[in-house]
Amino acid sequence: MSLVRTIKSLAEAQLKSISAEDLNYLESTLKREVLPNLDPKVKRLLNLLSLALELSPIPSTLRLFSTLSIERRRKWLETINVEGTTYDITILLDTLLMVIHMMNPRVSSRINYKREEVVSKIQLEPRTVLSRSGKPQGVYDVVIVGSGAGGAVVAWELVRREFKVALFEVGPEPTQDELIKLHPFLRAFKYYWDNGFTFTWGKPIIDLPFGRVLGGTVTVNSGTMFRMPDEALGLWYKASGITIDSGALNSAYETVERMLGVKQVPENLLGGNAMVMRKGAEALGLKLHGPVRRPLGDPIKCRGVGECAFGCPSNGKVDMRLSFLKEAVNKGLEVYTHAFVRRVLLSDGKALGVEVELGGTVVRVESKVVVVSAGALNTPRLLLTSGVKNRNLGAHLHIHPGLGVTAIMDQKVYGWIGTMQSYYVADLLKDFRVLLLATLPPPGIGFSTGSIPFDEIYDYPYIAAIGVQVSDDGTGIVPRRTILGVANYDLSSEDLEKIRRGIELSAEILLAAGAKRVYLPLKVVQGVNSIGEVKEALSKAKPKMFKVSAYHPMSTARMAKDPGTGVVDGDGRVFGYSNLYVADASVLPSTTIVNPQLTINALSLIIAQRIAKELGG
Repeated sequence: MSLVRTIKSLAEAQLKSISAEDLNYLESTLKREVLPNLDPKVKRLLNLLSLALELSPIPSTLRLFSTLSIERRRKWLETINVEGTTYDITILLDTLLMVIHMMNPRVSSRINYKREEVVSKIQLEPRTVLSRSGKPQGVYDVVIVGSGAGGAVVAWELVRREFKVALFEVGPEPTQDELIKLHPFLRAFKYYWDNGFTFTWGKPIIDLPFGRVLGGTVTVNSGTMFRMPDEALGLWYKASGITIDSGALNSAYETVERMLGVKQVPENLLGGNAMVMRKGAEALGLKLHGPVRRPLGDPIKCRGVGECAFGCPSNGKVDMRLSFLKEAVNKGLEVYTHAFVRRVLLSDGKALGVEVELGGTVVRVESKVVVVSAGALNTPRLLLTSGVKNRNLGAHLHIHPGLGVTAIMDQKVYGWIGTMQSYYVADLLKDFRVLLLATLPPPGIGFSTGSIPFDEIYDYPYIAAIGVQVSDDGTGIVPRRTILGVANYDLSSEDLEKIRRGIELSAEILLAAGAKRVYLPLKVVQGVNSIGEVKEALSKAKPKMFKVSAYHPMSTARMAKDPGTGVVDGDGRVFGYSNLYVADASVLPSTTIVNPQLTINALSLIIAQRIAKELGG
């Protein structure tokens, strides 16, 4: 149990006021809730990292980390090179201990985080099971791999045209009961790939979480809905020579928005964190800001629990399960969960079906058409494993790097109450492709506590946070196999400059709204009180100093005019194959600039309509 020992030793050093009772809670939760649910690969990684931290002090102290006195541990931690690997290991383990510590009912009570009280008021709806047991029977018109923003829409469009469709999802189907009862951190463990410990390998290392659950990442995203700006279509043409009919795209947008009930977050659900952003934006005279549009449905069921990115307990975020998949199943769609598609069966330029692990056995499922909608990180790997050869497959990876700027405000915010990501500032969007979003995850999760000192975590009610979301100029690669990380990606110098500008404006907004101290997303925790201090800190920060996460991977099987430029044609058909299609974020020719879900939904609807036409429907 070296991981448990190391985390406890780290907690004693970092949390100066932690009690024996709280240490016992940390240990028991690790043993009871965390370790048994770790993916074997993740468990090996965390054990390796904890061992590395245990051994690191030996050259200077001749002692293991956990055998040092608490005071010597603290002093040794202060000597670590912030640009070194040991510092990165410490940050990752700090993140794990912080989440578990903040789950502690004693800590929740101390900061007035009343999750149990709030979710107890949610009315359980009659359960609708979308997935089925058993094995697929017969030949299908269409087999779909993946149930997210692309696959769910394709399935819906095809079954309503009376085609026989089977959909395979590798993740589980969540129930509302577990969405209510499980802490959001434990749901992240269950519904994200590799328990949420996925990252890109490069300078810097970037956390890149994505869903492994029915409904795909849409089930565990923030539900932020923007139509793509016109500028993005120009970027698409420049990247791959493809022209998208804007009229067809707008029509598809309208269909999706109706299905999801997309509307602005109402005033009563904005929450205190959004109010801070609004106050600061108005004080600075910013012009482009307001409530985010979200899939709230009709009537609105959102209860402001603030857990959108971990599966919504109230069904208030209308995701793929509650809309396209539910309606498609009612019309005959067959959904299979815990179904790992090993490869697409290909022969002589045709897809014959798929080979899928289901219920402990490997099954061959035949179909007239195969649609791969496994997401921008898994679709290229599946196609490469299946034998598709194209130099663009896995290349051109775009992401949206994100950083959190946090602040201790002059009055209580209770930023976890309300819609998690409910307000935006777009003043930097046109010139720099930087979008600012008021977003504060539940206490202890994500960047919301990532950059504030450990001795200030009990000031959580006073915390406000702004997410800096950057549309990147650089690109990465998703190789067929990786030793570390899910992709190779380095931040470009241009994107680093965008990050600096986004951080600077975020800090200005928070200070204008009454922040006492602002903490920048840097590895060295530093509170600032003026824009001059912000600029000075950012001017000294090297690329590896930024604490970066990322979202919205796209463009790894991009749509293009020819196979020399991309992987699929304008209909979503893989070059060289008559009946193999891709419909997910990987077909986007380049960045969408803003959050891509709505565009993925819309483009997948267009692809589905073209598949239907090919099938004669």
